[in-house]
Amino acid sequence: MRFIAALILSLGLSTPLAAQDAEEMAFVAAMMESMNRLSVTFNREVCGYILRRADGGYESSKASWGGHASCASTPVADGQVAIASWHTHAAYAAEYDNEVPSIQDVEGDMRQGINGWVSTPGGRLWFVDGQTGFIRQACGRGCLPVGPNAQDAPHDPVPPSMSLDQLYMRFGRSR
Repeated sequence: MRFIAALILSLGLSTPLAAQDAEEMAFVAAMMESMNRLSVTFNREVCGYILRRADGGYESSKASWGGHASCASTPVADGQVAIASWHTHAAYAAEYDNEVPSIQDVEGDMRQGINGWVSTPGGRLWFVDGQTGFIRQACGRGCLPVGPNAQDAPHDPVPPSMSLDQLYMRFGRSR
């Protein structure tokens, strides 16, 4: 529980989170703690959807295992309501800027019209706004399990938040 309180405080929001937002974050953080550990251990992305239950609570769709740099979520079943995607970024790989969500991560959520959650080998948890493409760290390095070789370099510094345009610039691309 202390982890969840620290996670919520780390957002640095000037206004309190709505109970619904805090509940979603608590659910995602607990789930991603175990998923990130498995992902960095086996060097494979894991992905799925956050679902809203009829009683207002949260659950995850069935987790899908991908490769070391991609993952395809199983579609949600009829009657289920996906409110966000989630996935991990596997183990550290020098050829990837794996401590931030990729352009494909963000634009994929925007195409689906849902928010997203991304964990990294350095133990960061990112929130992706599926409407605007704005990303922010829900919690920083080490708040989730960290892979044994995880490092920010050569892509550091890792900012606390970025717009989609800033993400494009980080990857040296234009929109």
